[in-house]
Amino acid sequence: MRLARGAYASAAGYAAADEWTAFGLQSRAFTLACGPLAFAAGWSAVAAYGLPTISPPPRRPLVYQRERGGSAVNSRHGAVRVAALPPDQCRFHDGCRVTAVARTVVDIARTAPRADALVVADAVLASGTTRADLRATLDLQAGWPGSRGADWVIDHADGLAESPLETLGRLTFLEKGLPVPESNAWVEAGGRSYRVDHLLADRWLVFEADGSLKYDGRLDAGRVVAAQQEREWQLRAAGLEVVRYGWELARYHRRELAARFAAAIHRCPVRPEPFPSWSGVTSWSGVTQER
Repeated sequence: MRLARGAYASAAGYAAADEWTAFGLQSRAFTLACGPLAFAAGWSAVAAYGLPTISPPPRRPLVYQRERGGSAVNSRHGAVRVAALPPDQCRFHDGCRVTAVARTVVDIARTAPRADALVVADAVLASGTTRADLRATLDLQAGWPGSRGADWVIDHADGLAESPLETLGRLTFLEKGLPVPESNAWVEAGGRSYRVDHLLADRWLVFEADGSLKYDGRLDAGRVVAAQQEREWQLRAAGLEVVRYGWELARYHRRELAARFAAAIHRCPVRPEPFPSWSGVTSWSGVTQER
């Protein structure tokens, strides 16, 4: 089937694709059709990189044409915008011309809702892009529309977040002015080390993002649930309070979730000594790791 001028995809494969995969194919096709100075941008770049998203894709792809590469046009296949794209903000990724990761994040942070932008920024920091990279790109866009919102996203992005659900949980603390926990800190309980999603060490309080993907369609779901129950028992036995939350509240009802978080924080006053914890992707040597 034809996706853009001179660009085609398998009809069966396209029909079977989820909405973001299909949007990624549309974006690739439209970028190729727009010529050698065109680069997938915005959500089209997000799709090309395979970054996580929490909302449906836009109706049409977006392409940036480098200055003197063409003019701004709209068609049923996508939108073209003329943009200042320095060479270091241009990439060739998996067969597609695309804006560099840092430029992509900053563009999304300037134009998208805060929650959507923070999910993308967290994932990019986790993959190796630095906050300094994002800041340097934003500095080149000083005064552009949305730059203040992008500044907030860069300041509050956290590469230790491991999923969009964890990002939305952390955003709940940020939005409502609650104490912001450390992401994915290690703690020891019952002779094992556990990496907890959010930790307020001074209150001995853990918040766990309970995503359904860990159970859905798994033949070993019973074992997974049993391991999770044992993990929580060990954390509580060590003196930690554990609060769980899920996707529905974090995505659509953060005011209610914030009230639950605030109630838990109120129940757990600051203690004289914080619960022992450490950061990083590996645990102390000699202690059994368990996620």
